[in-house]
Amino acid sequence: MPTDPALDLALVRRFEPVIRYTHGELFLPMSVADYVVGSRLVARDGNGPIVLAERGSLTLDGLAELGLSEADHALSLEHVGAALQRRDYRAWRRRPERDRFRASSRFAAVSLPSRLIDVGLRLTLLLRGRVPGGFAAAAHEAYLHSPHYRKPHYYAHVSRDGGYTVLQYWYFYAMNDWRSTFGGVNDHEGDWEQVTVYLAPEEVTSADPLDGATGTQSPGLRPAWVAYSSHDEVGPDLRRRWDDPDLSRVGEHPVVFAGAGSHSGAYLQGEYLITSELPLPPWLSRVTARVRGDAHGLLRIPYIDYKRGDGTTVGVGGDLEWIPVLVDDTTPWVRDYAGLWGLDTEDPFGGERAPAGLRYNRNGTLRESWAQPVAWAALDRVAPTAAQAHDEILAVRDRLVSTLAESQRRLSERRDVLRGAHAAELALGIPANQPGRQVAGLDREVAGIRREVAELTSLLEGAERSLAAPAPTPLPHAHLRHRAVPLGQDQLAQGRALRVWTALSASLALLALGVLMLAGLASARSVLWLAGAMIVIEAVLRRHLGLLLLGAGVVVVAAFGIWGIVSVALGHLDLGFGVLLVIGALYMGLSTLREATR
Repeated sequence: MPTDPALDLALVRRFEPVIRYTHGELFLPMSVADYVVGSRLVARDGNGPIVLAERGSLTLDGLAELGLSEADHALSLEHVGAALQRRDYRAWRRRPERDRFRASSRFAAVSLPSRLIDVGLRLTLLLRGRVPGGFAAAAHEAYLHSPHYRKPHYYAHVSRDGGYTVLQYWYFYAMNDWRSTFGGVNDHEGDWEQVTVYLAPEEVTSADPLDGATGTQSPGLRPAWVAYSSHDEVGPDLRRRWDDPDLSRVGEHPVVFAGAGSHSGAYLQGEYLITSELPLPPWLSRVTARVRGDAHGLLRIPYIDYKRGDGTTVGVGGDLEWIPVLVDDTTPWVRDYAGLWGLDTEDPFGGERAPAGLRYNRNGTLRESWAQPVAWAALDRVAPTAAQAHDEILAVRDRLVSTLAESQRRLSERRDVLRGAHAAELALGIPANQPGRQVAGLDREVAGIRREVAELTSLLEGAERSLAAPAPTPLPHAHLRHRAVPLGQDQLAQGRALRVWTALSASLALLALGVLMLAGLASARSVLWLAGAMIVIEAVLRRHLGLLLLGAGVVVVAAFGIWGIVSVALGHLDLGFGVLLVIGALYMGLSTLREATR
Protein backbone atom coordinates (compact mmCIF):
# COMPACT_ATOMS: atom_id res chain seq x y z
CA MET A 1 0.00 0.00 0.00
CA PRO A 2 1.51 3.37 -1.00
CA THR A 3 2.14 5.63 1.98
CA ASP A 4 3.10 9.24 2.46
CA PRO A 5 6.74 9.40 3.68
CA ALA A 6 6.09 12.74 5.39
CA LEU A 7 3.24 11.27 7.45
CA ASP A 8 5.30 8.16 8.22
CA LEU A 9 8.20 10.31 9.39
CA ALA A 10 5.84 12.36 11.58
CA LEU A 11 4.54 9.17 13.18
CA VAL A 12 8.06 7.87 13.68
CA ARG A 13 9.19 11.10 15.37
CA ARG A 14 6.06 11.23 17.51
CA PHE A 15 6.79 7.86 19.15
CA GLU A 16 10.57 7.59 18.82
CA PRO A 17 12.04 5.88 21.90
CA VAL A 18 14.28 7.35 24.54
CA ILE A 19 17.25 5.06 25.18
CA ARG A 20 19.15 5.21 28.45
CA TYR A 21 22.58 3.60 28.51
CA THR A 22 24.77 2.34 31.32
CA HIS A 23 27.70 4.48 32.46
CA GLY A 24 30.74 3.04 30.72
CA GLU A 25 28.98 2.22 27.43
CA LEU A 26 31.45 2.69 24.55
CA PHE A 27 29.16 2.56 21.52
CA LEU A 28 26.00 4.47 20.60
CA PRO A 29 23.85 3.95 17.50
CA MET A 30 25.79 5.25 14.53
CA SER A 31 25.34 6.12 10.88
CA VAL A 32 25.54 3.02 8.70
CA ALA A 33 26.95 5.23 5.92
CA ASP A 34 29.89 6.09 8.20
CA TYR A 35 30.38 2.43 9.04
CA VAL A 36 30.26 1.27 5.43
CA VAL A 37 32.68 3.89 4.11
CA GLY A 38 35.17 2.86 6.78
CA SER A 39 34.81 -0.87 6.02
CA ARG A 40 36.06 -3.26 3.42
CA LEU A 41 33.77 -5.82 1.80
CA VAL A 42 35.00 -9.40 1.79
CA ALA A 43 33.63 -12.42 -0.06
CA ARG A 44 34.35 -15.95 1.07
CA ASP A 45 34.21 -19.13 -0.95
CA GLY A 46 36.17 -22.37 -1.05
CA ASN A 47 39.33 -20.52 -2.10
CA GLY A 48 39.44 -18.18 0.90
CA PRO A 49 38.56 -14.50 1.39
CA ILE A 50 38.47 -12.09 -1.54
CA VAL A 51 38.42 -8.32 -0.97
CA LEU A 52 35.73 -6.81 -3.18
CA ALA A 53 36.10 -3.23 -1.95
CA GLU A 54 38.77 -1.60 0.18
CA ARG A 55 38.15 0.77 3.08
CA GLY A 56 37.27 4.26 1.94
CA SER A 57 35.92 3.13 -1.44
CA LEU A 58 32.52 1.81 -0.41
CA THR A 59 29.19 3.62 -0.21
CA LEU A 60 25.71 2.40 0.62
CA ASP A 61 24.81 2.32 -3.08
CA GLY A 62 28.02 0.46 -3.86
CA LEU A 63 27.27 -2.02 -1.08
CA ALA A 64 23.85 -2.67 -2.60
CA GLU A 65 25.32 -3.22 -6.08
CA LEU A 66 27.98 -5.63 -4.83
CA GLY A 67 25.47 -7.38 -2.61
CA LEU A 68 23.34 -8.06 -5.65
CA SER A 69 26.13 -9.04 -8.04
CA GLU A 70 27.98 -11.21 -5.49
CA ALA A 71 24.90 -12.75 -3.88
CA ASP A 72 26.27 -16.26 -4.47
CA HIS A 73 29.17 -15.61 -2.07
CA ALA A 74 29.27 -15.27 1.71
CA LEU A 75 29.78 -11.52 2.17
CA SER A 76 30.88 -9.58 5.24
CA LEU A 77 31.85 -6.02 6.06
CA GLU A 78 35.07 -5.66 8.07
CA HIS A 79 35.33 -2.29 9.78
CA VAL A 80 38.29 -2.83 12.11
CA GLY A 81 41.58 -3.41 10.36
CA ALA A 82 43.30 -5.13 13.29
CA ALA A 83 43.02 -5.39 17.05
CA LEU A 84 45.10 -2.95 19.08
CA GLN A 85 48.52 -4.18 20.12
CA ARG A 86 49.33 -4.54 23.80
CA ARG A 87 50.93 -1.10 24.23
CA ASP A 88 48.16 0.71 22.33
CA TYR A 89 45.54 -1.26 24.21
CA ARG A 90 47.02 -0.23 27.59
CA ALA A 91 47.08 3.40 26.42
CA TRP A 92 43.45 3.13 25.37
CA ARG A 93 42.43 1.76 28.75
CA ARG A 94 44.20 4.61 30.55
CA ARG A 95 42.57 7.40 28.56
CA PRO A 96 41.14 9.80 31.18
CA GLU A 97 38.06 10.65 29.11
CA ARG A 98 36.98 7.02 28.84
CA ASP A 99 34.06 6.28 31.17
CA ARG A 100 34.91 3.72 33.84
CA PHE A 101 32.51 0.89 34.52
CA ARG A 102 32.09 -0.81 37.89
CA ALA A 103 30.79 -4.37 37.57
CA SER A 104 28.74 -6.41 39.98
CA SER A 105 29.79 -9.96 40.72
CA ARG A 106 27.73 -12.01 38.32
CA PHE A 107 29.19 -15.18 39.78
CA ALA A 108 27.87 -14.34 43.25
CA ALA A 109 24.34 -14.67 41.87
CA VAL A 110 24.79 -18.18 40.46
CA SER A 111 25.80 -21.62 41.63
CA LEU A 112 29.19 -23.34 41.53
CA PRO A 113 28.18 -25.78 38.71
CA SER A 114 27.17 -22.82 36.54
CA ARG A 115 30.56 -21.20 37.18
CA LEU A 116 32.37 -24.40 36.20
CA ILE A 117 30.37 -24.52 32.96
CA ASP A 118 31.24 -20.88 32.31
CA VAL A 119 34.97 -21.64 32.61
CA GLY A 120 34.56 -24.52 30.14
CA LEU A 121 32.69 -22.29 27.71
CA ARG A 122 35.42 -19.65 27.80
CA LEU A 123 38.03 -22.32 27.16
CA THR A 124 36.16 -23.27 23.98
CA LEU A 125 36.88 -19.75 22.65
CA LEU A 126 40.47 -20.94 22.17
CA LEU A 127 39.19 -23.49 19.64
CA ARG A 128 36.25 -21.64 18.11
CA GLY A 129 36.31 -18.68 15.77
CA ARG A 130 36.16 -15.62 18.03
CA VAL A 131 36.69 -11.88 18.05
CA PRO A 132 40.36 -11.38 19.02
CA GLY A 133 41.50 -9.52 22.13
CA GLY A 134 41.88 -5.77 21.71
CA PHE A 135 39.27 -5.77 18.95
CA ALA A 136 36.67 -3.80 20.92
CA ALA A 137 39.28 -1.15 21.72
CA ALA A 138 40.15 -0.82 18.02
CA ALA A 139 36.45 -0.61 17.15
CA HIS A 140 36.01 2.12 19.75
CA GLU A 141 38.92 4.08 18.31
CA ALA A 142 37.35 3.83 14.84
CA TYR A 143 33.96 4.90 16.24
CA LEU A 144 35.53 7.94 17.96
CA HIS A 145 36.80 9.13 14.57
CA SER A 146 33.60 8.47 12.58
CA PRO A 147 32.16 11.61 10.89
CA HIS A 148 28.90 11.46 12.90
CA TYR A 149 30.39 10.51 16.27
CA ARG A 150 27.83 11.15 19.04
CA LYS A 151 25.17 11.93 16.45
CA PRO A 152 23.05 8.82 16.95
CA HIS A 153 20.96 7.54 14.05
CA TYR A 154 18.05 5.15 13.85
CA TYR A 155 16.56 3.51 10.76
CA ALA A 156 12.77 3.51 10.84
CA HIS A 157 10.64 0.95 9.03
CA VAL A 158 6.90 1.64 8.88
CA SER A 159 4.61 -1.22 7.87
CA ARG A 160 1.00 -2.33 8.16
CA ASP A 161 0.38 -5.82 9.44
CA GLY A 162 -2.67 -7.52 10.95
CA GLY A 163 -4.59 -4.27 11.43
CA TYR A 164 -1.65 -2.57 13.19
CA THR A 165 0.54 0.25 11.97
CA VAL A 166 4.00 -0.93 12.97
CA LEU A 167 6.84 1.49 13.70
CA GLN A 168 10.21 -0.22 13.88
CA TYR A 169 13.28 1.62 15.11
CA TRP A 170 16.50 -0.12 14.11
CA TYR A 171 19.79 0.84 15.76
CA PHE A 172 23.22 -0.09 14.48
CA TYR A 173 26.26 -0.28 16.78
CA ALA A 174 29.82 -0.67 15.55
CA MET A 175 30.50 -3.35 18.15
CA ASN A 176 28.88 -5.65 20.68
CA ASP A 177 31.58 -5.71 23.38
CA TRP A 178 29.52 -7.45 26.04
CA ARG A 179 32.14 -10.12 26.76
CA SER A 180 35.36 -8.11 26.69
CA THR A 181 34.12 -4.95 28.44
CA PHE A 182 31.25 -6.13 30.64
CA GLY A 183 31.91 -9.82 31.33
CA GLY A 184 29.06 -11.08 29.14
CA VAL A 185 28.79 -14.09 26.89
CA ASN A 186 30.09 -12.88 23.52
CA ASP A 187 31.69 -10.18 21.39
CA HIS A 188 30.96 -9.53 17.73
CA GLU A 189 31.63 -6.71 15.33
CA GLY A 190 28.46 -4.94 14.29
CA ASP A 191 25.20 -5.11 16.23
CA TRP A 192 21.60 -4.49 15.17
CA GLU A 193 18.91 -3.90 17.81
CA GLN A 194 15.35 -2.70 17.52
CA VAL A 195 12.31 -1.27 19.27
CA THR A 196 8.86 -1.77 17.77
CA VAL A 197 5.77 0.31 18.54
CA TYR A 198 2.39 -1.09 17.48
CA LEU A 199 -0.30 1.49 16.73
CA ALA A 200 -3.97 0.56 16.63
CA PRO A 201 -6.74 2.56 14.94
CA GLU A 202 -9.34 4.45 16.88
CA GLU A 203 -12.16 6.89 16.12
CA VAL A 204 -11.20 10.34 17.37
CA THR A 205 -12.04 13.97 16.87
CA SER A 206 -8.74 15.75 16.57
CA ALA A 207 -6.90 18.61 15.01
CA ASP A 208 -3.81 16.47 14.72
CA PRO A 209 -2.84 16.31 11.02
CA LEU A 210 -1.94 12.67 11.57
CA ASP A 211 -5.56 11.97 12.39
CA GLY A 212 -7.28 13.92 9.64
CA ALA A 213 -8.99 17.26 9.22
CA THR A 214 -9.92 19.38 12.22
CA GLY A 215 -13.32 18.66 13.75
CA THR A 216 -14.05 15.53 11.72
CA GLN A 217 -14.42 11.91 12.71
CA SER A 218 -11.53 10.00 11.18
CA PRO A 219 -9.54 6.91 12.03
CA GLY A 220 -6.70 8.00 14.32
CA LEU A 221 -3.85 5.97 15.71
CA ARG A 222 -3.08 5.18 19.32
CA PRO A 223 -0.11 3.27 20.74
CA ALA A 224 -1.23 -0.19 21.84
CA TRP A 225 1.93 -2.27 22.35
CA VAL A 226 5.69 -1.93 22.34
CA ALA A 227 8.34 -4.65 21.95
CA TYR A 228 12.09 -4.54 22.58
CA SER A 229 14.65 -6.94 21.14
CA SER A 230 15.89 -9.06 24.02
CA HIS A 231 18.20 -11.98 24.81
CA ASP A 232 15.97 -14.35 26.75
CA GLU A 233 12.47 -13.39 25.63
CA VAL A 234 10.46 -14.53 22.62
CA GLY A 235 6.88 -14.17 21.40
CA PRO A 236 4.46 -12.51 23.85
CA ASP A 237 7.22 -12.00 26.45
CA LEU A 238 8.85 -9.45 24.12
CA ARG A 239 5.98 -6.99 24.31
CA ARG A 240 4.28 -4.77 26.88
CA ARG A 241 0.92 -3.05 26.65
CA TRP A 242 1.08 0.72 26.48
CA ASP A 243 -0.52 1.03 29.94
CA ASP A 244 1.83 -1.53 31.52
CA PRO A 245 3.36 -0.14 34.73
CA ASP A 246 6.69 -1.69 33.68
CA LEU A 247 6.84 0.69 30.73
CA SER A 248 8.33 4.12 31.41
CA ARG A 249 7.51 6.93 29.00
CA VAL A 250 8.51 10.50 28.35
CA GLY A 251 5.24 11.80 26.96
CA GLU A 252 4.52 9.43 24.07
CA HIS A 253 8.11 8.19 23.88
CA PRO A 254 8.79 4.75 25.41
CA VAL A 255 11.94 4.53 27.53
CA VAL A 256 14.41 1.71 26.83
CA PHE A 257 17.17 0.65 29.21
CA ALA A 258 19.89 -0.69 26.91
CA GLY A 259 22.26 -3.44 28.00
CA ALA A 260 25.89 -2.44 28.46
CA GLY A 261 27.77 -3.79 25.46
CA SER A 262 24.91 -6.08 24.47
CA HIS A 263 22.50 -3.19 23.68
CA SER A 264 19.42 -5.40 24.18
CA GLY A 265 16.40 -3.57 25.59
CA ALA A 266 14.67 -3.77 28.97
CA TYR A 267 11.58 -2.11 30.41
CA LEU A 268 12.85 -1.86 33.98
CA GLN A 269 16.09 -0.25 35.09
CA GLY A 270 18.61 -2.54 36.79
CA GLU A 271 20.86 -5.55 36.38
CA TYR A 272 19.45 -8.70 34.83
CA LEU A 273 20.53 -12.27 35.31
CA ILE A 274 20.08 -13.64 31.81
CA THR A 275 20.97 -17.06 30.48
CA SER A 276 22.81 -18.11 27.38
CA GLU A 277 22.37 -21.52 25.83
CA LEU A 278 25.39 -23.78 25.96
CA PRO A 279 26.49 -23.52 22.32
CA LEU A 280 25.70 -26.57 20.25
CA PRO A 281 26.09 -27.19 16.53
CA PRO A 282 22.94 -26.11 14.66
CA TRP A 283 21.93 -29.68 13.78
CA LEU A 284 22.16 -30.75 17.44
CA SER A 285 20.22 -27.66 18.56
CA ARG A 286 17.40 -28.62 16.17
CA VAL A 287 17.38 -32.19 17.47
CA THR A 288 17.22 -31.11 21.13
CA ALA A 289 14.49 -28.56 20.33
CA ARG A 290 12.37 -31.29 18.75
CA VAL A 291 12.97 -33.67 21.64
CA ARG A 292 12.17 -31.02 24.28
CA GLY A 293 9.33 -29.46 22.32
CA ASP A 294 10.71 -25.91 22.70
CA ALA A 295 13.57 -23.76 21.43
CA HIS A 296 15.63 -23.80 24.62
CA GLY A 297 18.87 -25.72 24.80
CA LEU A 298 19.74 -28.54 27.17
CA LEU A 299 21.91 -26.32 29.34
CA ARG A 300 21.82 -22.58 29.88
CA ILE A 301 24.59 -20.47 31.43
CA PRO A 302 23.86 -17.31 33.45
CA TYR A 303 25.35 -13.85 32.86
CA ILE A 304 24.56 -10.34 34.06
CA ASP A 305 23.25 -7.82 31.56
CA TYR A 306 23.76 -4.31 32.98
CA LYS A 307 20.83 -2.03 32.16
CA ARG A 308 21.39 0.62 34.77
CA GLY A 309 20.34 3.64 32.70
CA ASP A 310 22.87 5.85 34.53
CA GLY A 311 24.85 6.87 31.44
CA THR A 312 24.11 8.76 28.25
CA THR A 313 20.45 9.28 27.35
CA VAL A 314 19.45 9.64 23.70
CA GLY A 315 16.08 11.06 22.74
CA VAL A 316 13.57 13.61 23.99
CA GLY A 317 14.90 15.38 27.08
CA GLY A 318 18.21 13.49 26.91
CA ASP A 319 21.85 14.31 26.26
CA LEU A 320 21.70 13.69 22.51
CA GLU A 321 18.99 13.86 19.85
CA TRP A 322 18.13 11.26 17.25
CA ILE A 323 18.74 11.56 13.52
CA PRO A 324 15.95 9.52 11.84
CA VAL A 325 16.25 7.77 8.48
CA LEU A 326 13.28 6.04 6.81
CA VAL A 327 13.93 2.69 5.15
CA ASP A 328 11.73 0.00 3.63
CA ASP A 329 11.85 -3.01 1.32
CA THR A 330 12.78 -0.78 -1.62
CA THR A 331 15.82 0.79 0.06
CA PRO A 332 18.71 -0.66 -2.01
CA TRP A 333 21.22 -1.37 0.78
CA VAL A 334 18.47 -2.91 2.92
CA ARG A 335 17.06 -5.04 0.09
CA ASP A 336 20.15 -6.07 -1.85
CA TYR A 337 22.85 -6.65 0.78
CA ALA A 338 22.18 -9.84 2.75
CA GLY A 339 25.71 -10.29 4.07
CA LEU A 340 27.15 -9.79 7.53
CA TRP A 341 27.68 -6.36 9.08
CA GLY A 342 31.02 -7.13 10.66
CA LEU A 343 33.85 -9.64 10.99
CA ASP A 344 32.91 -13.20 10.08
CA THR A 345 34.80 -15.25 12.66
CA GLU A 346 33.16 -18.41 11.27
CA ASP A 347 32.30 -19.36 14.84
CA PRO A 348 30.31 -22.62 14.39
CA PHE A 349 28.09 -21.65 17.34
CA GLY A 350 27.37 -18.18 15.92
CA GLY A 351 27.87 -16.20 19.13
CA GLU A 352 31.02 -14.41 17.94
CA ARG A 353 29.92 -13.90 14.33
CA ALA A 354 28.67 -10.56 13.10
CA PRO A 355 24.92 -10.24 12.48
CA ALA A 356 23.22 -9.88 9.14
CA GLY A 357 21.32 -6.70 8.34
CA LEU A 358 18.00 -5.46 9.64
CA ARG A 359 16.06 -7.37 6.94
CA TYR A 360 17.89 -10.72 6.87
CA ASN A 361 19.01 -13.60 9.01
CA ARG A 362 22.58 -14.87 8.60
CA ASN A 363 21.35 -17.64 6.27
CA GLY A 364 19.79 -15.11 3.89
CA THR A 365 16.15 -15.68 4.89
CA LEU A 366 13.96 -12.76 5.91
CA ARG A 367 13.93 -11.80 9.57
CA GLU A 368 10.51 -12.49 11.06
CA SER A 369 10.68 -9.25 13.05
CA TRP A 370 11.09 -7.29 9.81
CA ALA A 371 8.75 -9.19 7.50
CA GLN A 372 6.09 -10.26 10.03
CA PRO A 373 6.40 -8.01 13.08
CA VAL A 374 2.93 -8.91 14.37
CA ALA A 375 3.70 -12.63 14.35
CA TRP A 376 7.16 -11.97 15.87
CA ALA A 377 5.54 -10.49 18.99
CA ALA A 378 2.69 -13.08 19.00
CA LEU A 379 0.08 -10.39 18.28
CA ASP A 380 -1.80 -12.39 15.66
CA ARG A 381 -4.05 -13.52 18.49
CA VAL A 382 -4.81 -9.94 19.65
CA ALA A 383 -7.18 -7.75 17.66
CA PRO A 384 -6.01 -4.13 17.51
CA THR A 385 -9.42 -2.69 18.50
CA ALA A 386 -12.50 -3.79 20.43
CA ALA A 387 -14.64 -3.20 17.32
CA GLN A 388 -12.43 -5.47 15.23
CA ALA A 389 -12.48 -8.09 17.98
CA HIS A 390 -16.29 -7.89 17.98
CA ASP A 391 -16.41 -8.32 14.20
CA GLU A 392 -14.03 -11.28 14.40
CA ILE A 393 -16.15 -12.92 17.11
CA LEU A 394 -19.22 -12.42 14.90
CA ALA A 395 -17.41 -14.10 12.01
CA VAL A 396 -16.32 -16.94 14.26
CA ARG A 397 -19.86 -17.37 15.55
CA ASP A 398 -21.24 -17.55 12.02
CA ARG A 399 -18.64 -20.17 11.08
CA LEU A 400 -19.43 -22.14 14.24
CA VAL A 401 -23.16 -22.07 13.49
CA SER A 402 -22.51 -23.39 9.98
CA THR A 403 -20.01 -26.02 11.14
CA LEU A 404 -22.27 -27.14 14.00
CA ALA A 405 -25.22 -27.56 11.65
CA GLU A 406 -23.10 -29.70 9.33
CA SER A 407 -21.83 -31.80 12.28
CA GLN A 408 -25.40 -32.32 13.51
CA ARG A 409 -26.44 -33.40 10.01
CA ARG A 410 -23.58 -35.92 9.88
CA LEU A 411 -24.48 -37.14 13.36
CA SER A 412 -28.07 -37.78 12.35
CA GLU A 413 -26.98 -39.55 9.17
CA ARG A 414 -24.35 -41.80 10.78
CA ARG A 415 -26.60 -42.55 13.75
CA ASP A 416 -29.28 -43.85 11.35
CA VAL A 417 -26.66 -46.05 9.70
CA LEU A 418 -25.55 -47.33 13.13
CA ARG A 419 -29.11 -48.19 14.16
CA GLY A 420 -29.70 -50.03 10.92
CA ALA A 421 -26.48 -52.04 11.29
CA HIS A 422 -27.31 -52.85 14.92
CA ALA A 423 -30.80 -54.08 13.95
CA ALA A 424 -29.26 -56.25 11.22
CA GLU A 425 -26.83 -57.84 13.70
CA LEU A 426 -29.63 -58.57 16.14
CA ALA A 427 -31.58 -60.26 13.33
CA LEU A 428 -28.53 -62.46 12.69
CA GLY A 429 -28.42 -63.49 16.35
CA ILE A 430 -25.36 -61.43 17.30
CA PRO A 431 -25.61 -60.47 21.01
CA ALA A 432 -26.21 -56.80 21.69
CA ASN A 433 -23.38 -56.74 24.24
CA GLN A 434 -20.90 -58.19 21.74
CA PRO A 435 -21.36 -56.07 18.61
CA GLY A 436 -19.63 -57.00 15.41
CA ARG A 437 -16.80 -55.10 13.74
CA GLN A 438 -19.10 -52.87 11.67
CA VAL A 439 -21.28 -51.79 14.59
CA ALA A 440 -18.24 -51.26 16.83
CA GLY A 441 -16.66 -49.03 14.18
CA LEU A 442 -19.88 -47.05 13.72
CA ASP A 443 -20.14 -46.69 17.52
CA ARG A 444 -16.72 -45.06 17.59
CA GLU A 445 -17.53 -42.83 14.63
CA VAL A 446 -20.79 -41.59 16.14
CA ALA A 447 -19.10 -41.01 19.51
CA GLY A 448 -16.42 -38.92 17.77
CA ILE A 449 -19.06 -36.81 16.01
CA ARG A 450 -20.87 -36.31 19.34
CA ARG A 451 -17.65 -35.03 20.94
CA GLU A 452 -17.22 -32.70 17.98
CA VAL A 453 -20.80 -31.41 18.40
CA ALA A 454 -20.26 -30.88 22.14
CA GLU A 455 -17.03 -28.97 21.54
CA LEU A 456 -18.59 -26.79 18.84
CA THR A 457 -21.60 -26.12 21.07
CA SER A 458 -19.32 -25.02 23.88
CA LEU A 459 -17.35 -22.73 21.55
CA LEU A 460 -20.56 -21.26 20.15
CA GLU A 461 -21.88 -20.55 23.65
CA GLY A 462 -18.58 -18.83 24.48
CA ALA A 463 -18.85 -16.68 21.35
CA GLU A 464 -22.44 -15.75 22.20
CA ARG A 465 -21.43 -14.79 25.75
CA SER A 466 -18.57 -12.65 24.39
CA LEU A 467 -20.98 -10.81 22.09
CA ALA A 468 -23.54 -10.29 24.86
CA ALA A 469 -21.04 -9.14 27.48
CA PRO A 470 -17.49 -8.48 26.22
CA ALA A 471 -14.77 -9.81 28.48
CA PRO A 472 -13.04 -7.22 30.69
CA THR A 473 -9.65 -5.94 29.63
CA PRO A 474 -7.04 -8.40 30.93
CA LEU A 475 -4.37 -7.26 33.36
CA PRO A 476 -1.25 -5.79 31.70
CA HIS A 477 0.87 -8.88 32.45
CA ALA A 478 -1.79 -11.49 31.65
CA HIS A 479 -0.14 -12.44 28.35
CA LEU A 480 3.32 -12.97 29.83
CA ARG A 481 4.79 -16.42 30.38
CA HIS A 482 7.92 -14.89 31.90
CA ARG A 483 8.24 -11.34 33.17
CA ALA A 484 11.86 -10.20 33.11
CA VAL A 485 12.77 -8.24 36.23
CA PRO A 486 16.16 -7.01 37.44
CA LEU A 487 18.06 -8.57 40.29
CA GLY A 488 17.12 -7.38 43.76
CA GLN A 489 19.52 -5.50 45.99
CA ASP A 490 19.90 -8.57 48.22
CA GLN A 491 21.30 -10.44 45.22
CA LEU A 492 23.70 -7.63 44.27
CA ALA A 493 24.97 -6.51 47.67
CA GLN A 494 27.35 -9.41 48.34
CA GLY A 495 30.38 -9.30 50.62
CA ARG A 496 33.90 -8.89 49.29
CA ALA A 497 34.92 -12.40 50.39
CA LEU A 498 32.02 -13.94 48.48
CA ARG A 499 32.78 -11.88 45.36
CA VAL A 500 36.42 -12.98 45.42
CA TRP A 501 35.51 -16.60 46.09
CA THR A 502 32.90 -16.81 43.35
CA ALA A 503 35.26 -15.18 40.86
CA LEU A 504 38.06 -17.68 41.61
CA SER A 505 36.31 -20.85 42.77
CA ALA A 506 35.72 -22.44 39.38
CA SER A 507 39.34 -21.90 38.36
CA LEU A 508 40.54 -23.20 41.76
CA ALA A 509 38.39 -26.31 41.36
CA LEU A 510 39.87 -27.06 37.94
CA LEU A 511 43.38 -26.30 39.23
CA ALA A 512 42.96 -28.64 42.20
CA LEU A 513 41.59 -31.39 39.98
CA GLY A 514 44.52 -30.95 37.59
CA VAL A 515 47.04 -31.16 40.43
CA LEU A 516 45.39 -34.33 41.76
CA MET A 517 45.59 -35.90 38.32
CA LEU A 518 49.24 -34.93 37.82
CA ALA A 519 50.11 -36.30 41.27
CA GLY A 520 48.31 -39.54 40.55
CA LEU A 521 45.91 -38.94 43.46
CA ALA A 522 42.72 -38.49 41.44
CA SER A 523 40.03 -40.90 42.60
CA ALA A 524 36.33 -40.85 43.27
CA ARG A 525 37.03 -40.29 46.97
CA SER A 526 39.40 -37.34 46.40
CA VAL A 527 37.01 -35.72 43.94
CA LEU A 528 34.15 -36.09 46.45
CA TRP A 529 36.30 -34.54 49.21
CA LEU A 530 37.18 -31.65 46.88
CA ALA A 531 33.54 -31.09 45.93
CA GLY A 532 32.45 -31.31 49.56
CA ALA A 533 35.04 -28.77 50.68
CA MET A 534 34.00 -26.28 47.99
CA ILE A 535 30.32 -26.72 48.81
CA VAL A 536 30.99 -26.05 52.52
CA ILE A 537 33.09 -22.94 51.74
CA GLU A 538 30.36 -21.64 49.46
CA ALA A 539 27.69 -22.26 52.08
CA VAL A 540 29.70 -20.46 54.77
CA LEU A 541 30.30 -17.40 52.58
CA ARG A 542 26.64 -17.26 51.55
CA ARG A 543 25.59 -17.76 55.18
CA HIS A 544 23.71 -20.89 54.20
CA LEU A 545 25.62 -23.36 56.38
CA GLY A 546 22.51 -24.11 58.43
CA LEU A 547 20.53 -24.86 55.26
CA LEU A 548 23.39 -27.06 54.01
CA LEU A 549 23.42 -29.05 57.26
CA LEU A 550 19.65 -29.29 57.17
CA GLY A 551 19.77 -30.60 53.60
CA ALA A 552 22.50 -33.10 54.54
CA GLY A 553 20.33 -34.22 57.42
CA VAL A 554 17.41 -34.82 55.09
CA VAL A 555 19.64 -36.95 52.87
CA VAL A 556 20.80 -38.97 55.88
CA VAL A 557 17.21 -39.47 57.05
CA ALA A 558 16.17 -40.62 53.59
CA ALA A 559 19.10 -43.06 53.42
CA PHE A 560 18.29 -44.47 56.87
CA GLY A 561 14.64 -44.76 55.88
CA ILE A 562 15.47 -46.85 52.84
CA TRP A 563 17.80 -49.01 54.98
CA GLY A 564 15.10 -49.55 57.61
CA ILE A 565 12.40 -50.47 55.10
CA VAL A 566 14.72 -52.92 53.34
CA SER A 567 15.71 -54.47 56.68
CA VAL A 568 12.09 -54.99 57.71
CA ALA A 569 11.29 -56.45 54.28
CA LEU A 570 14.18 -58.94 54.69
CA GLY A 571 12.93 -60.03 58.12
CA HIS A 572 15.49 -58.17 60.26
CA LEU A 573 12.77 -56.70 62.45
CA ASP A 574 14.93 -55.46 65.35
CA LEU A 575 17.38 -53.78 63.01
CA GLY A 576 14.64 -52.36 60.80
CA PHE A 577 12.47 -50.96 63.59
CA GLY A 578 15.57 -49.62 65.35
CA VAL A 579 16.57 -47.71 62.23
CA LEU A 580 13.05 -46.35 61.83
CA LEU A 581 13.06 -45.11 65.44
CA VAL A 582 16.37 -43.33 64.78
CA ILE A 583 14.78 -41.77 61.70
CA GLY A 584 11.86 -40.55 63.76
CA ALA A 585 14.19 -38.92 66.27
CA LEU A 586 16.25 -37.29 63.52
CA TYR A 587 13.11 -36.05 61.76
CA MET A 588 11.73 -34.51 64.93
CA GLY A 589 15.10 -32.87 65.65
CA LEU A 590 15.37 -31.46 62.13
CA SER A 591 11.79 -30.16 62.24
CA THR A 592 12.43 -28.48 65.58
CA LEU A 593 15.67 -26.95 64.24
CA ARG A 594 13.87 -25.68 61.15
CA GLU A 595 11.14 -24.04 63.24
CA ALA A 596 13.74 -22.51 65.58
CA THR A 597 15.74 -21.01 62.71
CA ARG A 598 12.84 -19.48 60.81
